[in-house]
Amino acid sequence: MSGDITVDTLWDADTVRVTGDVTVVHPATLTVAAGANVVFEDHYSLTVHGRILAVGTACDPIMFTTDEPGAFAPDSTTAGSWAGIRFPWTPAAAGESRLEWCTLEYAKSVGDDGLGGALTVEGFSNLLVRNCTLRSNIAVYGGAMACTHLAAPSIVNCLFEGNRTLWHGSAVYNEYGYPDIVSCTFADNHVINGNQYERTGVVHNHISKPTMTGSVVWGNISPYYLPGELVECKPFYTTHSCIEEGGGGTGCIDADPLYTGFGLAPFSPAPWSPCVNTGPADTTALRLPTTDLVDGARILEDRVDMGCYETPPSTAVDPVAPAIALSPPFPNPTHGRCELGFTLATDAEIALSLHDVTGRRVATLRSGRVSPGKHIARWDGTNNAGDRVAAGIYFARLSAEGSADVTRKIVLVR
Repeated sequence: MSGDITVDTLWDADTVRVTGDVTVVHPATLTVAAGANVVFEDHYSLTVHGRILAVGTACDPIMFTTDEPGAFAPDSTTAGSWAGIRFPWTPAAAGESRLEWCTLEYAKSVGDDGLGGALTVEGFSNLLVRNCTLRSNIAVYGGAMACTHLAAPSIVNCLFEGNRTLWHGSAVYNEYGYPDIVSCTFADNHVINGNQYERTGVVHNHISKPTMTGSVVWGNISPYYLPGELVECKPFYTTHSCIEEGGGGTGCIDADPLYTGFGLAPFSPAPWSPCVNTGPADTTALRLPTTDLVDGARILEDRVDMGCYETPPSTAVDPVAPAIALSPPFPNPTHGRCELGFTLATDAEIALSLHDVTGRRVATLRSGRVSPGKHIARWDGTNNAGDRVAAGIYFARLSAEGSADVTRKIVLVR
């Protein structure tokens, strides 16, 4: 697929291969069927001047991805990436565009404007992004998404995970933008410019007033010397959310959400999390779906939880919160340059090591007593002797005294 779409078009195939830039021309509608995998063969974009309806389901989500994830790297190159979905001054008369139950991954925006790795919304508001995952994307401004020129899309019940920015906004960048961010989770997003004096964070705003309601912003990394995840977010518009280092208004908390750290939803809060039953009491007009990101009931016990997951009630007796967590590796697959973030609830003697599929230890990345909080370890694709290891599957294992081990799979390609 490439070129202009001038009439209503349906992409209904297991795999739709994009071989050049695609533009949906007004008033045409591009419909992407549930279960489709839209695979970009190079750094091509999907530009929407008309309308896109990409509505998947929990059982048949839609994937927007690259055909070479192994070539993707956390830098300014375009290898192994695509150029994202763009809404440049899309006319409101085109109708509402919708992305639901979609995953957008391995997109980059590192060109002239560098806006929004996976999504750029410019001067357009008639867009709903709901129950979507935006992960492993990179941009100069807004690793996953950028909103500019009065753009006010609705971003509801989405996960922003493992995105990177080269400058501002590891997940979202707003410049004269007004998105509604509702019940979203922002975790493991990184600012990678290395400048400790350049103020930025997860959501970076310039003359913007995004609303953030019922969301979780925790476990992200920025080199800026002062702590804070939200840049120029107004407390009045930030409500009933869990914000690391604070910065919110009514109903907001600054408390560890206690991510479970494993399974299909590692960023879902544990049953004893402070985020459970502390989201907005009134969900009228928030456009919340009936189910969360893993298709569980969205409201339990008469109150919505913070974030994109609804945590089932605990049946445990005297539950104990997990003491350690290991974030997903980034990038993954990797050519050998890989970051692993880990969090400790208390200071502990730890060991973070790499193992092959037989369980043999290949490399030790970190060991010794470590203070509580967030930490980063890096693997360069070598063993303890400094030799490059073969391509294949490896496992990162984090061990700490008094806690069960946590593991993550890493795919190494050469």
